[in-house]
Amino acid sequence: MDNRRLIIDSAKRLFWHRGYSTTSPKQVMADAGVGQGSFYHHFPAKTELGQEVVRENGRDLIDAVRAAMDGLPTGRDRLAAFLGSAGDALGGCQIGGFAYDAGILAEPGLRESLGAAFTELGDLLESVVREAQDDGSVSSKLDPAKTAAALLAVVEGAFVVARATGRQSSADAATAGALALLDGS
Repeated sequence: MDNRRLIIDSAKRLFWHRGYSTTSPKQVMADAGVGQGSFYHHFPAKTELGQEVVRENGRDLIDAVRAAMDGLPTGRDRLAAFLGSAGDALGGCQIGGFAYDAGILAEPGLRESLGAAFTELGDLLESVVREAQDDGSVSSKLDPAKTAAALLAVVEGAFVVARATGRQSSADAATAGALALLDGS
């Protein structure tokens, strides 16, 4: 594996578990097993590494959601698969935690990358809501954009509440409640 990849993979893990603001380039170098010259050759500034990590984590999350939805017969089933992405809420969301990191929010490029990931995920969910309406598996009365935004907020909120309470059951209750609302129950 090349040094650039080692640096990115280490930063993805460290930023996710420790935070962007509280992880130094020196910690990333040590974890990746690379020297200062190699680190700064690939990433002259920590913000450049941060942008790459946020973009990759966003792509990884969206790819995982698409994979979970792939091949499911109805739009409702695909939305249920998305709600299931909070199945390990205690582990935290690989991009959601960045929304609480002051260092991410203070840098326009980092904030923009984070926003782009959530926008793309919201757009995906909106299209799946439309598919679910077309196949009759959810009510045609739902507003697709608002429903997608609500589902995204439920999942991200499920991560927050589960981590705050230390109970996965908090996330499970939130996502089950959202699914019941989709079903009109």
